[in-house]
Amino acid sequence: MKNNLLNHDRFNTWQTCRKKYYFKYIKELKYPEFHQDYELGKSVHALIDYHLRGLNIEHLLKNSDKEIVVDNEIYKRWNAIKNHPILDKKVIKTEWGFNTNLKGTSHWLIGRIDAIFFDEEKGKYIIADWKTGIIPKNININFQHQIYLYALYQSKKDLKLDFKPENLVFQYFKIIPDAVEITEITFSEEKSLEYEENFVKIINKIENTIQFPAQENCQVKICSYKSICKNN
Repeated sequence: MKNNLLNHDRFNTWQTCRKKYYFKYIKELKYPEFHQDYELGKSVHALIDYHLRGLNIEHLLKNSDKEIVVDNEIYKRWNAIKNHPILDKKVIKTEWGFNTNLKGTSHWLIGRIDAIFFDEEKGKYIIADWKTGIIPKNININFQHQIYLYALYQSKKDLKLDFKPENLVFQYFKIIPDAVEITEITFSEEKSLEYEENFVKIINKIENTIQFPAQENCQVKICSYKSICKNN
């Protein structure tokens, strides 16, 4: 492994297609990756972040009227989330970038959490992830929530927080026009150990891998490396 900084995309890419992992993280080929909702998601994230920081967002909404996409999708999604109860919870951090050591190794988990809240009524810390597109398929094996939950729990002392694993949850907020859909993943001491063991296991596999075959019967129509993948 060329470096010891690992994010959820790196783990997910490894699980999805070894050939893509090879192109992206071993050869470090910089092919652009296109996501239709990138600008939409970026703008909605900015609105929520500014709002949580107590900043005036009127100028951002006015700009969105002029610039955005189809039928002012940014405004529709802001209207869907702006009165949601989550935004009234105590804000611990917004756009929190982490660099957390994977215990017992020289590797570090990196990423950025959209927002962390504390629900005083339930005594729960909530990792919120804003989505304007699709929520990852096969959530139970997706690495985003695993890394975020593990990283926040390991970093709680740095943040001057004190809580048990079962008092931490991850929530995907799928923000669509006129609605917000929530998918929640709970946490526990057992899950923390399971995630940690799995991270280490995958790192060891990567470091000892020589051949990186393409996914069998790949059905992916949009892949940045499709033109150079011999599987196509």
